[in-house]
Amino acid sequence: MKKYFIMFILLIPLIVSAQTLPDDCDIYFYPHELNPGDELQDGPLGGGIRIEDQSLLIWVDLAPGFRFAHETKYILISLLGGTRIIEGNWWPVLNEKMILYGEKKKYAVVSPLEVHSVISTSVQDRFIRIHIYPHDLLGTDRLVDGPTGRPIYINAPTLLIWVDMVPLAFFSHYTEYLLISKPRTRVEKGEWWPVLNGKRILFGEQNALGVISPYTLHYYPTSDDSSLSK
Repeated sequence: MKKYFIMFILLIPLIVSAQTLPDDCDIYFYPHELNPGDELQDGPLGGGIRIEDQSLLIWVDLAPGFRFAHETKYILISLLGGTRIIEGNWWPVLNEKMILYGEKKKYAVVSPLEVHSVISTSVQDRFIRIHIYPHDLLGTDRLVDGPTGRPIYINAPTLLIWVDMVPLAFFSHYTEYLLISKPRTRVEKGEWWPVLNGKRILFGEQNALGVISPYTLHYYPTSDDSSLSK
């Protein structure tokens, strides 16, 4: 019996690959900050994920509805570690409890949100400010770092999260662009605020925005997508 069980486990990746991958992906925002004492792991038996500082957790399910192992991503944003992307195969387990997986439009996260460090003692860099753009970016959009900065390439439908690493600074300083899409999730370094189609966005906005969790990205494959997976 044990031999057959092992064979079934080995066949799981083949079973999953034989299924038709969904065109969408779901992006979950955990509504509470994670602390260094928390234990986060990929699935009930998966490896542990280190929490370096108080962090925002974003979990990306790249095959919503799949019950077996499939590609997922854990994104942790903190002052100490910046934006980290960790590959996964399951749902998140926090302090021995399954979280996020299967939740249906349960709550909204308010943007911008602040994540405060429990380690840093500097007045200027004690917290970071995270801005979530509440609309998909498309290949026809032009995203630029600042009014005269470098362009940031967009192909597939993408969720933009802009992280201001030094919110109290008035001049150019370190920022991060987190770009989440079905074929690829990446971080681009910046020095300014985002400019989208010639208009400044996110930085300095007076009104808070509500972003529903999970945020669903609808994906339409194109012939250019093979280059994004590299």
